[in-house]
Amino acid sequence: MKSISSLVFGGLLLSASHVAAYGASAPGAVVYKGCYSSSTGLTMNSSYTFNTQGYCQKQCAPLSMSVLATKDSTDCWCGDEIPPTADLVSDSHCDAPCAGYGQDMCGSSLSYWSVWLSGVASSASTASVDDTSTSSAAPSSTSDATSTTPAVVTAPGSTVVITAAPGTSESAAASSSATTHAKGGPNKAAIAAGVVVGIVAFSAIAGGLYLFMRNKKRRAVEDEYRRNAANNTFIAGGGKPPNSSGGDSSFTDTRLDQATMAQRRMSDGSIADNQDYSRRILKV
Repeated sequence: MKSISSLVFGGLLLSASHVAAYGASAPGAVVYKGCYSSSTGLTMNSSYTFNTQGYCQKQCAPLSMSVLATKDSTDCWCGDEIPPTADLVSDSHCDAPCAGYGQDMCGSSLSYWSVWLSGVASSASTASVDDTSTSSAAPSSTSDATSTTPAVVTAPGSTVVITAAPGTSESAAASSSATTHAKGGPNKAAIAAGVVVGIVAFSAIAGGLYLFMRNKKRRAVEDEYRRNAANNTFIAGGGKPPNSSGGDSSFTDTRLDQATMAQRRMSDGSIADNQDYSRRILKV
């Protein structure tokens, strides 16, 4: 029961919004009136990337404009009068496909408009030829004030299409594009700082590695020099290390009688280890 009530309430809200947008009754279907070489009785409303006569109807009908026209694939025009009959030309002149639906024609890139009844009224009056000069001057100024130009901004990794709202000048749109591009662009200062820090760090690592290898090589050379000096000293000393039996020794055996040992010839042989030579022996 609650779900049914919610659906009914939502339908009422949708109907109310529809009435608020289009008045007491919704507009009828658009009716094609032909291709015209002037915009007498019409004024520029907006420019839309996906423009069709259906989109243009949504712009003109809420303004109670009974006539709409499309031009140059993306432009929407509104008015209360159909251009003069003298300006009606062959449909072949309106050869620009609508940007939102390529099967329909939306005027031309030249001075040709595809004119339709917006559905607000079943008919509309036709502008007189005398109003051509006055009407053609007015839309020009209005177009400059209300036309919008889609601006394409290419940022890193994305493409943003910015369409200025009606009433915004092209300079404001260009300014918005420049601002968006500036914000979305890379920070050159941060990139430069990162490159400098990387170079300094790499230089420090390379310098430390060079000093380490240099010190290691120097220590190896010093060790080699010490070994060579020790070998040279050994060879210069007769091939006998210091304090050996062949070199000068300060070692003295206390068991030996120095006077006796001085008189003894080396050819007598070795002394006996179990005999005490510290006392004099009476020889017979």
